[in-house]
Amino acid sequence: MTLANRITLVRLILIPVFIVFVMMFTREEPWFRIAALTTFVVAAVSDGIDGFVARAYNQKTRLGAVMDPLADKLLINLAFVFLAVNQELATPVPRWMPVIILGRDVIIVLGSYLINEYFGPFRPRPRISGKLTTTFQMASIIGVLLEVRFAYPLLMATVAISVISFFDYLYAGVRQVGNEDET
Repeated sequence: MTLANRITLVRLILIPVFIVFVMMFTREEPWFRIAALTTFVVAAVSDGIDGFVARAYNQKTRLGAVMDPLADKLLINLAFVFLAVNQELATPVPRWMPVIILGRDVIIVLGSYLINEYFGPFRPRPRISGKLTTTFQMASIIGVLLEVRFAYPLLMATVAISVISFFDYLYAGVRQVGNEDET
């Protein structure tokens, strides 16, 4: 197993640790919030590190190509779900927000699968809207855990960017299907 894959595996292991810290947080036990924040930041930073290691040291693998995005999606989606459940936070995450974030990801993954299955090989290309969405999602989670005053507006901006990104990916998928029909 490559170093990049080991870093991704550590990120996967940190997800349940993060969830436990979020669920244990109360106003009487504030250190759990700091522990959750630290765990999340370490996991988020490891995402950049494993990508760098994979590219810089030619450690791209099929396992890594599956594990890395899975770890990212699990980290972000489960973070929103469990932050929404814990009402002890200074800025509670609205309970409808994880539905939008998770719904977006599920529809994009299903659409990718269907394009690959019925219209030939799916050619995923990173989109700036996707990168921006991930950045805002991670910033929102960190903002909620840091208890910054602008956490709620950041959450709402994240929802808006996530929805815009969804339609951007939808457009790209429809376009790829249209291009396949022409050949």
